[in-house]
Amino acid sequence: MRRKFCMVIVGRPNVGKSRLFNRLTNSRRAIVHDQPGVTRDVMAEDLPDGMTLLDTGGLGLVVGQSQTSSEIAAAVEDQVHFAIAMADLILLVLDAQSGTLPMDDEIVGMLRQTGKPVIPVVNKVDHDAMADCTCEFAKFGFNQVPIAISAEHNRGMDVLQAAIAKIRDGLAQDDIGETDGSTQREVDLSLAFIGSPNAGKSSLTNLLLGTERVIVSETAGTTRDSISAEFEATGPDGCPKTIRLIDTAGVRAFGKMGSSVEYFSSVRAREAMGRVDVIFLVLDALRGITRQVQRIVREVEALGRPLAIIVNKWDLAHRAFSRNNLPGYENMDAFRESYEARLRKELFAWVNVPILFFSALSGENKGQIISTAFQVAERAQKKLTTGVLNRLLGECAASFHSMRGKPFKLFYALQTATYPHTLRIYCNQQRLLNKTYESLLRRRCVEAFDLGGCPVRFEFFSKPPRK
Repeated sequence: MRRKFCMVIVGRPNVGKSRLFNRLTNSRRAIVHDQPGVTRDVMAEDLPDGMTLLDTGGLGLVVGQSQTSSEIAAAVEDQVHFAIAMADLILLVLDAQSGTLPMDDEIVGMLRQTGKPVIPVVNKVDHDAMADCTCEFAKFGFNQVPIAISAEHNRGMDVLQAAIAKIRDGLAQDDIGETDGSTQREVDLSLAFIGSPNAGKSSLTNLLLGTERVIVSETAGTTRDSISAEFEATGPDGCPKTIRLIDTAGVRAFGKMGSSVEYFSSVRAREAMGRVDVIFLVLDALRGITRQVQRIVREVEALGRPLAIIVNKWDLAHRAFSRNNLPGYENMDAFRESYEARLRKELFAWVNVPILFFSALSGENKGQIISTAFQVAERAQKKLTTGVLNRLLGECAASFHSMRGKPFKLFYALQTATYPHTLRIYCNQQRLLNKTYESLLRRRCVEAFDLGGCPVRFEFFSKPPRK
């Protein structure tokens, strides 16, 4: 199958690239903010007509502006050049309100060297009085006349889309196929990396994708948007599978966010968590379970999504042990067993959750992540046999003695949903069952049906009390 037509949005910071991306994709995937430098990684979205649209960070980011270091600024530009190399058509976004600036001239010079078709898009033309402002941008001399739009107010979008379609139809079809939504690859599994800032989520993403798709930096909070990408991997049946991977921004508590950008980043991360098959919580090996991580785990539990744990940077723990900075342990295996036991104790609500000890730096055994994801996803879709379920819960209920003096009786149980596993239980009086024993019932279900990492919820239906 021939590849899709791909177009990329480029321009200097704060000209409205992300707003245009959202308008063309009819979504709110990209964070829109007046602060320059919010977009850093390349975002991709498949459009209904078979095209792929890429959003990029601003070229010419000022170091020190919006927490932009020289390292991040250089990485953003590398990502932009990567996206341009992939593209068949370039949408150069310009700012009608600020006019042409020296950085625009530099970007135009760079785009000419690519030899690819460019549509100059003059954004922020918010009212009719500004209609003539595109004349200033005609000096760039592209074959396409500058198109005036307002991405915020949906002005001029029909003209822009017509220009895109004309260029697409005019290009040779040897390399670009006519595709529609039916030719898009079906995703076999979706997973997301979540965790505190700087736990190594982006490094893990690049490792699985096999490319520097996401910017990696020591600076916490480098990732702003939830970045989605697809790749091929071998499934449990030995056949190739398409996997969608989402790298999220580090999630902070809402009350501790330093800016609205952090707020929207966390919102995007939470949205991503709710639409994937499996969530991987990425921990920094030297920090472990913090209060912030505990909040994230509670959110995953509330969403009802399956969970697995990646203890990243395990190479640093090895280094600390070799330097005798981990006294009291006979060897590294003993330390690892103790570490895992503490994790399971702190994550007591997650029975038998898979825990992987990993180093994104070395990348050894990265196949464990994929195999674990398929295992947990399979568990999350299990159908629990009603007969076995009733025998199991009946045995548990028979051994329970209510503190209220009356016995708790379980009449019947059945599974009503997956994601999360939901069990409807008909009983005499739910109030006779305390939370501790409810947790025991949940644990027994997870262990008996091999549901490690999958949340289990109960819906109790009690007999009405006698009058």
